[in-house]
Amino acid sequence: LVAGLIETQLFKDQSFGGPGFAKYGAEPGNFGTGYWGRRIKDPVERRLKLTTELNNGRLAMIAMAGLLIQNGLTGQSPIEQWQSGHISPFNDGQGFFAVARRAGYDASKELGACPPLGYWDPFGMMAFQDKEKFERNRELELKHGRICMAAAIGMFVPDLFGRFPGYLSPSEGLKFSDIPSTIDAIYKVPALGWLQIFAFAGALEAKNLAFPTNYGYPAFFGQINKLKGPEREKKLLAEINNGRLAMVAMAAIVAQNGATGQSIVEQFSSGNLNPFVGGYAKKETAGRIALRAGGNSAALPWAPCPEGLANDPYGEYAGDVGFDPLGFAKNKRLLPWYREAELAHGRCCMLAVLGFTVQVSGAKWEPFITRYPTDSADPLKAATQVPIVGWLQILAVIALSELWRYENVISKYGEGVRPGDLGWNPTAPAAGKRPKWFGPTFTAAYTKEEWGDMRLREIKHARLAMIGFGFMVCQNAATGKGPSLIPTFTQAEFQSQVGDFIPKGL
Repeated sequence: LVAGLIETQLFKDQSFGGPGFAKYGAEPGNFGTGYWGRRIKDPVERRLKLTTELNNGRLAMIAMAGLLIQNGLTGQSPIEQWQSGHISPFNDGQGFFAVARRAGYDASKELGACPPLGYWDPFGMMAFQDKEKFERNRELELKHGRICMAAAIGMFVPDLFGRFPGYLSPSEGLKFSDIPSTIDAIYKVPALGWLQIFAFAGALEAKNLAFPTNYGYPAFFGQINKLKGPEREKKLLAEINNGRLAMVAMAAIVAQNGATGQSIVEQFSSGNLNPFVGGYAKKETAGRIALRAGGNSAALPWAPCPEGLANDPYGEYAGDVGFDPLGFAKNKRLLPWYREAELAHGRCCMLAVLGFTVQVSGAKWEPFITRYPTDSADPLKAATQVPIVGWLQILAVIALSELWRYENVISKYGEGVRPGDLGWNPTAPAAGKRPKWFGPTFTAAYTKEEWGDMRLREIKHARLAMIGFGFMVCQNAATGKGPSLIPTFTQAEFQSQVGDFIPKGL
């Protein structure tokens, strides 16, 4: 009643009565009050506001219907659902389906319900199902996961390591090298080949009737029920998780292949990693990475030097030893950016390795960063002890430095600026145009040969630091103590005690 009075008396809405009786006027919904009391005169702005109102209203109608349905099923308001984690009425045994779920089979106790999602069933497939239905779903999950694990490997291996020699179908003159590592391979395999594939799949399906989830360990060698207890559960959980990852990855690989027309290795080698941005990558029909004719790689003496590399450690790209198994160097446009990224990550990792060593050795500045105590033995833990203001300062410095690097180095490759050249030493005998560093610089006189040695040393140390820092982080996370380049020795208790010593616990 109140709403009706407001519309008819306050807003003078004459649309009551429906078709044939209502007076909609020239513009239905226009009550003449304007936008927050303001009459919009600009036709472009007015059209934008009206379109926004319509779109928001349509979204709100759908949202309100969803809220009412969700509330009816769960008996909770939206905020209560979020607070209790009860986002879906089907997946946690609450709400409308609680009685049916509690009386049925609890699949949340099975393998696969693991962090970070725990028991995840957003579509409620197990809401009214029993153990038999779960085992059928688990069999399908394992089967598709195993196929996708093999398929994902098959999308990489032929392009990286080559194909079998000889003919796939001698009668049709079809070689293994004629089969691409893309979805186009479906149309290349002859009918008899598909019949063989289906026959093999049928044999596996027949075997599944005996023990669908147990192929033994190792698989197909008859070692059934060899693993027991926690070790068996660990292996089975690893298979489930790897299969889930492979299914998602395979879907992405197929979608990317359909959008670009290239295999995953061809996309990496041409730099065509985003099918919607760039458009400069050429479609390649060859399945293998094109190799440069003449001369073998210094890193892999048995293999030809990859296309795009000069195989000269002192050349245009310091450290070039002809190692490029994924063919990144084939893309001339992105090659300078790849070198820029390699140097940037390498320099950061060299500083990080040094920082680990300094901190673990006990050399830290307090209270320079924070007035709270920090941990010297555990660098990863110490990273969590930096206050928010400190991280904001760090991110601000990084952002400003990256903006300068983009404006003065990355965007100036076409003008002769070399990747990684920050202009810190203006007198260095560097080739090409030099950027002007915004901060203080230094002067060190190098000959051309000495400069080449310095560039080679930097890239070698950068590569070593990237690998080393990765292992340092893993060791720190596993042990709770940071490794150091400087060896530290901890004395046993009896070595640091004076006088008679009786071990503790005796």
